[in-house]
Amino acid sequence: MITAKKKKSIIPAVLITAAAFLLLAGFVLAVLNNASEASREEALNAVRENVVRAAVSCYACEGAYPDSLTYLEENYNLFINKNKYIVHYEKAGDNLMPNIYVIERGAGY
Repeated sequence: MITAKKKKSIIPAVLITAAAFLLLAGFVLAVLNNASEASREEALNAVRENVVRAAVSCYACEGAYPDSLTYLEENYNLFINKNKYIVHYEKAGDNLMPNIYVIERGAGY
């Protein structure tokens, strides 16, 4: 008696391959999203550090922190992309570091 060989189905192999691909694609997207978020945070910190640096330079030269962010922009070559960032600058006193907050426009805060 001759027995017929059963053909193996390729469906399980295709499903496993597709699942592995989807898992890998999800991992890559998560890594890219995380890198993008870290880059945004670094940019916010850089803007804040630039404002702090300009304020400290003003304090060192003039003996007092400036009254406004505009003063730093006009006299200490501070440039802020106001289309991208909102900078809150609040003077606490002549010899106290101002409160400086930076947020990204349209960030949904």
